[in-house]
Formats: sequence, C-alpha cells, structure tokens
Amino acid sequence: MWAVATGPVASESLREAVRNALATYPDLASARAEATASVYEMLELERDFLPTVRLYGDAGAERVDDPSSLSVSDNDNTKFRRQLGVEAEFVLFDGYRRANAVYANAARADGSILRLLDASETLALNATEVYIDVYRHLLLQASASRNLEAHRVLGQRVSDLVEGGRLPVSDQLQAMDRIRAAEIALVEVRQAGRDAEARYERIVGHKRNGPLAVPSASPLPRSLAALIDTAQRNSFRIQAATTEVNRTAYQKRIGMADQKPRVSFNYGMSIGEDIGGASGSQKDAYIGLRMDWIISQGGRVARERALIERNSKALSERHMAIRELREMAERTWNSYLSNAETVRITTSQLDTIDQLVDQYDSEFEAGTRTLIDLLDAERSRFSAEFAQISAQASLAFSGYRMLAAQSRLAAHFGVDPRGEALVADLEQRALVKPTAVFNTQIPPLR
Repeated sequence: MWAVATGPVASESLREAVRNALATYPDLASARAEATASVYEMLELERDFLPTVRLYGDAGAERVDDPSSLSVSDNDNTKFRRQLGVEAEFVLFDGYRRANAVYANAARADGSILRLLDASETLALNATEVYIDVYRHLLLQASASRNLEAHRVLGQRVSDLVEGGRLPVSDQLQAMDRIRAAEIALVEVRQAGRDAEARYERIVGHKRNGPLAVPSASPLPRSLAALIDTAQRNSFRIQAATTEVNRTAYQKRIGMADQKPRVSFNYGMSIGEDIGGASGSQKDAYIGLRMDWIISQGGRVARERALIERNSKALSERHMAIRELREMAERTWNSYLSNAETVRITTSQLDTIDQLVDQYDSEFEAGTRTLIDLLDAERSRFSAEFAQISAQASLAFSGYRMLAAQSRLAAHFGVDPRGEALVADLEQRALVKPTAVFNTQIPPLR
C-alpha cells in the first residue's frame, strides 16, 4: 500500500472510484445500451421460426361484366361485396437462411457485449490513472510546500547572518531569488493538481472525497511471455474482432441461401358475400405446401464478392488487433521494469542528497561552504523527491495497466459491467440450436 495523502477524515478508495466511474460514465452507458439493443434485435428473429398469421378483409362496391361465368341477373350489376379471411404460413425450408441470420445476429450481439467489456477495461484504466495522478499531485504539492518552507527558513538564517555582518547582502538576494523560484514551483504544481482534480471529476463522476491511497496491483505475470499469452487469450478486443469475422461469414451464407428454394406450409380460409359479381355467400379454404425459387437474379455475383471482401476486412482488423495488443503488452512490461528501476535509483539518490544537504548545512554554519552550494543542494533534493514521487506513481499505474492488458482490470475491482443478462455466448448457443438463443431474458431497467 502506497502511503495515504493527508486530508479530511472521509476517504475514497481506488476501488470505489473505479466502480463509480464504471457505473456513471456516459460513454459506457451508451455502450451498454448498444449491447442490450443488439440482443433485442437478435431476439426479433424468433418471428421467422414461428407461423405467420394474417387476418384480412375488404368491403366495397364491385361491378363485374363476365357473361360466360355469371347469370344474366348478376352480370354487369353493381353489388356491395364484403369478405373476411385468415391465412397462415409456416416455413419448412429456406436454404438455412433463418439459421444463418440468427448466427450472424448472435455474433453481432456478442461483439457488442465484448466491445462493452473492452470499453469498461479502458474506462477502468482511465479512472485508475486519474486517481493515481491526483494522488501524485497531492504528494508533489506537499513536497513543493516543504521545499518552499526549507528555503524560507534558510532565507531567514541568511538575513540574520547578513545583519550580523557575517554574510554579504548578495547572499540575501540569492536566497530571496531561490524563495521566489520555490513559490513559482508551488504555484505550478497546484495548478497541475487542480487540472488533475478536474479530470478526476470528469472520469469518476464526482469531486474527490478526502485523502487517497494507492494499493499495489496483484497478481501480476512473472514474465513478458506470460503477459502476452494471457493478454491474447483474454482480450475482449480480439474476441470482438473474431465475432466480426464470424458475422461476415454468416452473411455470406445468407446470400447463398437466397439461391435455394423456399418451402412453406400454408393454410387459409375466407368467408364473404357477393364476391366476384355473384350473389350470395361464399366460403373458401385451402391447405398445402408452397415453393418459391428464384432461379436467376442479377447482382448475386457482386454481392458474394462484396461479402468476401467484408470477411477479408474483418480478418485483417483481427490481425491488426493482435499486433497492437502484443505491442501494448510489451510496452507495458517494459514500462513496469523501467519504472521499478527508476524508483530504486531515485530512492537511493534521495537518500544520498538528504545526507548531502545535512553535510552542506553544517559546513555552511562553519563557514566552509558557500550559500550557493547549500541552495543548489536544496534544489537537488526537491528535484530528486519530485522524480521519486512521479516514478512511484508510474510504477503503480504500470501494474494496473498490466491487468488491463489482460482484460482483468474491471474484474480486479469486482465489477461486471455487462449486467447479469449480457453474456457473450449467444453465437455458441445458436450454433447448437438456432432457437435456443430466444430463451435469453433481459431484465428491465430498475
């Protein structure tokens, strides 16, 4: 656990900040709505597996001139016709068009859910970054305040020595110049801190509540190879890209299904009065099979080639996602090692400079060390402490970035941003049985 910054009694942990960001950030709410909508659009396809029932009716004036079929009294006379009927159709075979439509939409829904998860990882990492950044600036402000106080104390000592005639006025002016520089440094750090607080409020969703603390991320992979392996297996982005590859393949099969016959079972009945110019009641009923087959249709070759290119594009984007993930994993690993080494070096450096400042202070009192030497040592101590704080923050962030590279960061904070119903297994369920996915229940918003 990295030290806690001083502040009010109330506090907000990193876990609480990340969870609040994931619960309130508008972009993530938009991605969640998109994922839910894509599942509902897939559920719409249940209509294609159920009978279609159509009720129809009409009424109006009708005049028929057909002496070969109508009696003399009915022929060429205007009558008020009315009819009511019902038709039902159940598709028996369509070249697997319906099944592939379900596969394609299930893959699309899975992709939306996986993109939601990938967005949640990015947001969790952003929330972690702003949290650590605010914490870093709190420590930097404390360091800058200590630096200013040390210069003011030294400046007062110099003033006393000048009044006593032990130091020239030029030393007092040098001390005043360094005090002003320390004041400017504090102003700049405070401004950067306020900017960090503003970013914190935008990402997390509210202003910082009290002091902060940064625990170390764990568990972390023991080698770069282990990091890359886990990252590739778990990556939501790669999984989403894979679903897009599959979706375009299913779209191609839908086009191929359009070249096959469509067979359906049909039933209908109607009842009417004065239909077709004939007086009296009329009842009709039918039941049987119907086949529709479009033997030839323009544009099929172009459509097939377009779908092949779409699939090729999806494959290329998946390969690109894999390359970018490997690069991110390697850079994250390199950054972690570099930051760990920097923390070790700056910690040792700061310890050495602390001893140097104490030694220079004693020598300055004894008159064997100039004021400029002591002022330079104080400036070096502030610079070393500044570097150490930044390196510690970078090291802490590198650990969490390593979790994000493995798509494990949101889960690390105990968050499942999908919601209980949005599980990215719709494509696999559909492949077992297309109608199985229609059992998916999405609870209403509460």
